[in-house]
Amino acid sequence: MWGPTGAPGRTTVAVNLAAELALLGQDTALVDADTYGPSVAAALGMLDEAAGLAQACRLADQGRLDGAALRRTAADVAVAGRTVRVLTGLTRQDRWPELRSSAVAAVLERSAQEFGTTVVDCGFALEADEELTVDTMAPRRHAAALTVLERADVVVAVGAADTIGVPRLVKGLPDVAAAAPGARLVVVVNKLRRSAAGRSPELGIREAWARFGSGPALEQFVPWDPETLDEALLAGAVLAETAAGSSARAAFRTLAGRVLAGAGAPAADGSPPVHGTRLGGRIGAWLRR
Repeated sequence: MWGPTGAPGRTTVAVNLAAELALLGQDTALVDADTYGPSVAAALGMLDEAAGLAQACRLADQGRLDGAALRRTAADVAVAGRTVRVLTGLTRQDRWPELRSSAVAAVLERSAQEFGTTVVDCGFALEADEELTVDTMAPRRHAAALTVLERADVVVAVGAADTIGVPRLVKGLPDVAAAAPGARLVVVVNKLRRSAAGRSPELGIREAWARFGSGPALEQFVPWDPETLDEALLAGAVLAETAAGSSARAAFRTLAGRVLAGAGAPAADGSPPVHGTRLGGRIGAWLRR
């Protein structure tokens, strides 16, 4: 799960996607690898946050991360009658050096062996820390996100449905495609609403995408329903528990089906192009027309 800066709703989508996958019969793990704003534990009402991913990485560094150790480290969270195994994120941003690339890769490999599906919420920044490449042992600030994308089968790229979020998503997709060359890219537009995207928001964004963001097609729209989402967040629950009949929950369930259907599909050829430095203004003008 990746999305550009600006809170497009990565964690909301990740948590609800994991829940829907579990409800579809998948043995599901949910990993919080966001080193800037980890929030999976808070979204699920897990008060005793213990940096589960950091613990798993430490065991991996020590060569002690077998299947039993991973299952002990992950917290079992009951979601709508099913269980999702959760590796919680860092408790402080300054702990990012604990998520070294080799350790994160080992955790993901073990999770793939133990669980049917692993959903990973990763950070937005994908810079390669070129100033440190002379020292291959030096920690890299964005190693966790880059490692997650490199090993992904499917990358769900989430952007906000407004005149800032859509250009950020378009501009970020080439970096995602470069970081995850073997993955299928599923593009999701979140927080869809008329007030931010015009009288016909889905049509407007599809037209803007076709005009300015030629690349992967938009596969899923998630409607903006703040009251319903706030209720779920306040309860530390997912929409399948608090608003099973909502349109946002239906979108997450459809997204889960798309992810499962495309898990073995080949990656799209090439990277989405970026058209000019004034892309944000041009998309904004298109949506405001």
